[in-house]
Amino acid sequence: MLQASILLLILSTWFPGAARIGGADGSISFLLALFCALVSVASYSELARRLHRTEAALAIAVLTTSALIIVFSLLSMTYADDPIRTGRAIFAQVFGFATIPAVTAISVRPKGPEAVDRIVTAMIIMSVVTSCLVTIGLGGARFHDRAEGYFKHSNQLGIALSAGLPLVAARLTVSRRYRVLLVGCLMAVLLGLVKSGSKTNFVVGVAGLGVFFVLYSIYLIRRKKNPISIIVGIFASPILVFASLRTLQHFNPRAYSLLFDQLSGSDTHSMISRQILWSISINLGLAHPFLGVGAGQWIGDIAPHSHNLFIDYFRTLGVPGLALVTIIVLLVTAYLISAVLSTLIGNDKGEFATKTNVMVLGTSVSVWNYLVANQMSDSFGPSTAPFFWLPLALLMFYRGTQRPPQAAPAGNATRYTGTAWVAYEH
Repeated sequence: MLQASILLLILSTWFPGAARIGGADGSISFLLALFCALVSVASYSELARRLHRTEAALAIAVLTTSALIIVFSLLSMTYADDPIRTGRAIFAQVFGFATIPAVTAISVRPKGPEAVDRIVTAMIIMSVVTSCLVTIGLGGARFHDRAEGYFKHSNQLGIALSAGLPLVAARLTVSRRYRVLLVGCLMAVLLGLVKSGSKTNFVVGVAGLGVFFVLYSIYLIRRKKNPISIIVGIFASPILVFASLRTLQHFNPRAYSLLFDQLSGSDTHSMISRQILWSISINLGLAHPFLGVGAGQWIGDIAPHSHNLFIDYFRTLGVPGLALVTIIVLLVTAYLISAVLSTLIGNDKGEFATKTNVMVLGTSVSVWNYLVANQMSDSFGPSTAPFFWLPLALLMFYRGTQRPPQAAPAGNATRYTGTAWVAYEH
């Protein structure tokens, strides 16, 4: 039931406009997330004992911080101009309580690694399906010079696709049977990103893809294996970047022109408008430093959020909100950097270890793409928050799988803390 709920949650997050109740986008996604949270959190204290202490500590720290954000958001209902919109911040944090405990619960069951792989597969399938729908312009995914797919805004579609790209690339590098199909999937998602017209997320997605292949090449070089793959990667990376730019120029010339205007230092409407939003948001935060204006509140009648994660939390929840979201970002960033470095310098061997290591690299880049994109785009909105929490939960699983089994204290010698033993034993 829990695995089916997570898969349905992934399906609904790609169609927030369709998954609505009473006109609120993503309502079905939130209800599914709430169900997953209630089912998995109830047994999480027992499950946490089977995690490695690093993953357990990260989960406790991040979810505790998220809980404090929810508390502050609920309190802000007492003074916010629009109390209903405080749900924006609350919903985004609930996905953390849904995904991290749920993926942990799924992973420690019999055949847990296969179940987690199905979650990755679902993410890839939905990335490709959405990209194809956007490319052919079916239904609400029609393309003019920007396409929002089935999200409210094109930036949200761009964030989702840029977070999904590294997962497709990681699966491509470890797959033997479906490489041609996965190459097609990679091209489809890149085309969907081009069609979204989100310049920030196009740069983030393509740069993230390059970072992943660089990390993968370093991984192969350190293990002195697959020299052909290394050579192909060295030549393919610049070709991929060039091809992506040419595709953007051909299919979305307006976005291509604006992107190069920005890169050349010219003032563009989007940058000017963001600078104005940031200035107004910072002034509102300074005017309400301890409480903010209330979670999820509009910036007057200009925009629903500040288009920057840190500025938005400072504006809406004051210094406490800024401090809390900064803690989450710092903890997650330190964790993924540690995971990447440990993967690159490790000496583990074997096909299973290679698959796990590559998925650590892919999920790390996916989380990083989301964090970078939210400095210019969605400010951790509820429509895109799953694309942070799900890759993070997957990263914690694969990183835990890398670790050697850790025996429990004497008197309970049969217990192991960490998903690694479960996976390797399987």
